[in-house]
Amino acid sequence: MIIDYPFLLLALLLLFFPRQWLRFGRAATRPWRRWRRQRGRRRDPAAIREPGDTRLRAAEEFAKPRNYIDLLRAFVGALLLLGNAAWGVEPVVALDPAAVMTGEEAGRLNVWRMALLLVAVLIQFIRYEGRFTLYAPLFFLAGLGFALCGFYAGLLAVLVAWIINAALPLTPAGFLTAYSLLLFVLGLLFRGMTDLLVVFAAGVSLLPVLVSLLSRRSLAVFTKRLK
Repeated sequence: MIIDYPFLLLALLLLFFPRQWLRFGRAATRPWRRWRRQRGRRRDPAAIREPGDTRLRAAEEFAKPRNYIDLLRAFVGALLLLGNAAWGVEPVVALDPAAVMTGEEAGRLNVWRMALLLVAVLIQFIRYEGRFTLYAPLFFLAGLGFALCGFYAGLLAVLVAWIINAALPLTPAGFLTAYSLLLFVLGLLFRGMTDLLVVFAAGVSLLPVLVSLLSRRSLAVFTKRLK
Protein backbone atom coordinates (compact mmCIF):
# COMPACT_ATOMS: atom_id res chain seq x y z
CA MET A 1 0.00 0.00 0.00
CA ILE A 2 1.09 3.54 -0.77
CA ILE A 3 -0.48 5.96 1.72
CA ASP A 4 -0.22 9.74 1.58
CA TYR A 5 -0.86 10.39 5.27
CA PRO A 6 -1.24 14.21 5.20
CA PHE A 7 -3.84 14.10 2.45
CA LEU A 8 -5.53 11.06 4.02
CA LEU A 9 -5.99 13.03 7.24
CA LEU A 10 -7.31 15.97 5.24
CA ALA A 11 -9.82 13.74 3.43
CA LEU A 12 -11.03 12.19 6.69
CA LEU A 13 -11.32 15.61 8.33
CA LEU A 14 -13.44 16.93 5.46
CA LEU A 15 -15.69 13.86 5.38
CA PHE A 16 -16.09 13.25 9.12
CA PHE A 17 -16.51 16.88 10.17
CA PRO A 18 -20.04 17.12 11.68
CA ARG A 19 -22.05 19.94 10.15
CA GLN A 20 -23.08 21.35 13.54
CA TRP A 21 -19.43 22.19 14.27
CA LEU A 22 -19.67 24.86 11.58
CA ARG A 23 -21.59 26.94 14.13
CA PHE A 24 -18.24 27.90 15.65
CA GLY A 25 -17.67 30.08 12.60
CA ARG A 26 -20.82 32.14 13.03
CA ALA A 27 -18.87 35.29 13.89
CA ALA A 28 -17.35 35.36 10.41
CA THR A 29 -20.78 35.24 8.78
CA ARG A 30 -22.47 37.77 11.09
CA PRO A 31 -22.85 40.47 8.35
CA TRP A 32 -24.43 37.90 6.03
CA ARG A 33 -26.86 36.75 8.71
CA ARG A 34 -27.78 40.34 9.57
CA TRP A 35 -28.59 40.99 5.91
CA ARG A 36 -30.70 37.85 5.76
CA ARG A 37 -32.65 38.86 8.90
CA GLN A 38 -33.40 42.27 7.41
CA ARG A 39 -34.43 40.64 4.17
CA GLY A 40 -36.60 38.15 6.07
CA ARG A 41 -38.56 40.97 7.70
CA ARG A 42 -39.59 42.16 4.24
CA ARG A 43 -40.50 38.66 3.10
CA ASP A 44 -43.86 37.97 1.51
CA PRO A 45 -46.24 36.54 4.16
CA ALA A 46 -47.26 33.90 1.62
CA ALA A 47 -43.72 32.48 1.81
CA ILE A 48 -43.99 31.75 5.55
CA ARG A 49 -44.24 28.04 6.25
CA GLU A 50 -47.29 26.48 7.76
CA PRO A 51 -46.71 24.35 10.90
CA GLY A 52 -45.67 20.85 9.89
CA ASP A 53 -44.73 21.84 6.35
CA THR A 54 -41.46 19.98 5.62
CA ARG A 55 -41.39 20.41 1.86
CA LEU A 56 -38.13 21.62 0.39
CA ARG A 57 -37.82 25.11 -1.02
CA ALA A 58 -34.93 25.74 -3.36
CA ALA A 59 -34.71 29.44 -2.45
CA GLU A 60 -34.19 28.57 1.21
CA GLU A 61 -31.74 25.73 0.67
CA PHE A 62 -29.56 27.56 -1.85
CA ALA A 63 -29.38 30.61 0.46
CA LYS A 64 -27.63 28.64 3.23
CA PRO A 65 -23.82 29.09 3.05
CA ARG A 66 -23.22 25.87 4.99
CA ASN A 67 -24.86 23.86 2.22
CA TYR A 68 -22.13 24.92 -0.20
CA ILE A 69 -19.48 24.01 2.38
CA ASP A 70 -21.09 20.58 2.72
CA LEU A 71 -21.04 20.07 -1.05
CA LEU A 72 -17.41 21.12 -1.45
CA ARG A 73 -16.02 19.18 1.50
CA ALA A 74 -17.84 15.99 0.48
CA PHE A 75 -16.62 16.35 -3.10
CA VAL A 76 -13.00 17.13 -2.20
CA GLY A 77 -12.84 14.51 0.57
CA ALA A 78 -14.25 11.73 -1.60
CA LEU A 79 -12.10 12.79 -4.55
CA LEU A 80 -8.95 12.58 -2.42
CA LEU A 81 -10.00 9.19 -1.09
CA LEU A 82 -10.91 7.68 -4.47
CA GLY A 83 -8.76 9.65 -6.90
CA ASN A 84 -9.69 10.45 -10.48
CA ALA A 85 -7.29 9.68 -13.31
CA ALA A 86 -9.17 11.87 -15.79
CA TRP A 87 -8.71 14.89 -13.51
CA GLY A 88 -5.13 13.99 -12.56
CA VAL A 89 -5.99 13.31 -8.90
CA GLU A 90 -4.17 10.41 -7.26
CA PRO A 91 -5.92 8.52 -4.41
CA VAL A 92 -4.45 9.03 -0.97
CA VAL A 93 -4.32 5.23 -0.55
CA ALA A 94 -3.27 3.16 -3.55
CA LEU A 95 -1.84 -0.24 -4.30
CA ASP A 96 1.91 -0.49 -4.65
CA PRO A 97 2.59 -1.41 -8.30
CA ALA A 98 5.94 -2.93 -7.33
CA ALA A 99 4.40 -5.35 -4.82
CA VAL A 100 3.18 -8.85 -5.65
CA MET A 101 -0.63 -8.89 -5.65
CA THR A 102 -3.05 -11.80 -5.49
CA GLY A 103 -5.89 -9.91 -7.20
CA GLU A 104 -7.95 -9.45 -4.04
CA GLU A 105 -6.17 -6.35 -2.76
CA ALA A 106 -8.01 -3.98 -5.10
CA GLY A 107 -11.37 -5.31 -3.95
CA ARG A 108 -10.45 -4.96 -0.28
CA LEU A 109 -9.21 -1.42 -0.88
CA ASN A 110 -12.51 -0.43 -2.51
CA VAL A 111 -14.45 -1.95 0.39
CA TRP A 112 -12.28 0.01 2.83
CA ARG A 113 -12.91 3.26 0.93
CA MET A 114 -16.68 2.67 0.78
CA ALA A 115 -16.75 1.85 4.50
CA LEU A 116 -15.15 5.21 5.28
CA LEU A 117 -17.65 7.03 3.06
CA LEU A 118 -20.53 5.16 4.72
CA VAL A 119 -19.34 6.28 8.16
CA ALA A 120 -19.07 9.85 6.85
CA VAL A 121 -22.70 9.80 5.66
CA LEU A 122 -23.89 8.36 8.98
CA ILE A 123 -22.11 11.16 10.85
CA GLN A 124 -23.79 13.78 8.67
CA PHE A 125 -27.41 12.65 8.93
CA ILE A 126 -27.62 11.20 12.46
CA ARG A 127 -27.38 13.78 15.21
CA TYR A 128 -27.90 13.50 18.97
CA GLU A 129 -29.39 16.61 20.57
CA GLY A 130 -30.97 15.22 23.72
CA ARG A 131 -32.53 12.63 21.41
CA PHE A 132 -31.58 11.19 18.06
CA THR A 133 -32.62 13.34 15.10
CA LEU A 134 -32.31 12.46 11.44
CA TYR A 135 -31.34 15.14 8.95
CA ALA A 136 -31.25 15.05 5.17
CA PRO A 137 -27.67 15.94 4.09
CA LEU A 138 -28.80 16.99 0.61
CA PHE A 139 -25.71 18.92 -0.43
CA PHE A 140 -23.23 16.55 1.21
CA LEU A 141 -24.71 13.67 -0.78
CA ALA A 142 -24.61 15.81 -3.91
CA GLY A 143 -20.88 16.31 -3.38
CA LEU A 144 -20.40 12.56 -3.03
CA GLY A 145 -22.37 12.04 -6.24
CA PHE A 146 -19.99 14.30 -8.15
CA ALA A 147 -16.95 12.39 -6.88
CA LEU A 148 -18.32 8.85 -7.17
CA CYS A 149 -20.38 9.05 -10.36
CA GLY A 150 -18.59 11.75 -12.31
CA PHE A 151 -19.25 15.43 -12.88
CA TYR A 152 -21.91 15.12 -15.59
CA ALA A 153 -23.91 12.35 -13.92
CA GLY A 154 -23.79 14.16 -10.57
CA LEU A 155 -24.72 17.51 -12.07
CA LEU A 156 -27.65 16.14 -14.07
CA ALA A 157 -28.96 14.19 -11.08
CA VAL A 158 -28.92 17.32 -8.89
CA LEU A 159 -30.48 19.56 -11.56
CA VAL A 160 -33.27 17.14 -12.46
CA ALA A 161 -34.06 16.45 -8.80
CA TRP A 162 -34.44 20.18 -8.07
CA ILE A 163 -36.51 20.66 -11.24
CA ILE A 164 -38.86 17.90 -10.05
CA ASN A 165 -39.00 19.57 -6.64
CA ALA A 166 -39.89 22.91 -8.27
CA ALA A 167 -42.79 21.31 -10.14
CA LEU A 168 -43.93 19.17 -7.23
CA PRO A 169 -42.45 20.24 -3.86
CA LEU A 170 -41.05 17.16 -2.12
CA THR A 171 -40.25 16.26 1.45
CA PRO A 172 -36.58 15.57 2.20
CA ALA A 173 -37.26 11.83 1.99
CA GLY A 174 -39.02 12.20 -1.35
CA PHE A 175 -36.21 14.36 -2.72
CA LEU A 176 -33.48 11.90 -1.70
CA THR A 177 -35.46 9.02 -3.19
CA ALA A 178 -35.72 10.81 -6.52
CA TYR A 179 -32.07 11.90 -6.38
CA SER A 180 -30.76 8.40 -5.62
CA LEU A 181 -32.71 6.89 -8.51
CA LEU A 182 -31.50 9.59 -10.89
CA LEU A 183 -27.92 9.17 -9.71
CA PHE A 184 -28.13 5.40 -10.20
CA VAL A 185 -29.50 5.62 -13.74
CA LEU A 186 -27.27 8.47 -14.89
CA GLY A 187 -24.20 7.02 -13.20
CA LEU A 188 -24.61 3.70 -14.99
CA LEU A 189 -25.25 5.56 -18.25
CA PHE A 190 -22.05 7.59 -18.01
CA ARG A 191 -19.76 5.10 -16.25
CA GLY A 192 -21.00 1.70 -17.41
CA MET A 193 -23.24 -1.03 -16.06
CA THR A 194 -20.62 -2.65 -13.83
CA ASP A 195 -19.41 0.35 -11.82
CA LEU A 196 -19.73 -0.53 -8.15
CA LEU A 197 -19.19 3.05 -7.01
CA VAL A 198 -22.36 4.15 -8.79
CA VAL A 199 -24.38 1.51 -6.95
CA PHE A 200 -22.77 2.56 -3.68
CA ALA A 201 -23.45 6.27 -4.31
CA ALA A 202 -27.12 5.59 -4.99
CA GLY A 203 -27.33 3.33 -1.94
CA VAL A 204 -25.86 5.81 0.55
CA SER A 205 -28.06 8.57 -0.91
CA LEU A 206 -31.10 6.41 -0.15
CA LEU A 207 -29.79 5.31 3.26
CA PRO A 208 -31.22 8.27 5.26
CA VAL A 209 -34.66 7.51 3.79
CA LEU A 210 -34.46 3.84 4.76
CA VAL A 211 -33.27 4.65 8.30
CA SER A 212 -36.08 7.21 8.58
CA LEU A 213 -38.69 4.64 7.56
CA LEU A 214 -37.33 1.91 9.83
CA SER A 215 -37.03 4.21 12.85
CA ARG A 216 -40.34 5.98 12.10
CA ARG A 217 -38.64 9.35 12.36
CA SER A 218 -39.07 11.95 9.66
CA LEU A 219 -36.07 13.49 7.97
CA ALA A 220 -35.49 17.15 8.82
CA VAL A 221 -33.60 19.84 6.92
CA PHE A 222 -30.77 21.82 8.46
CA THR A 223 -31.91 25.11 9.95
CA LYS A 224 -30.16 27.74 11.95
CA ARG A 225 -30.40 27.49 15.72
CA LEU A 226 -32.79 30.03 17.18
CA LYS A 227 -31.82 31.94 20.28
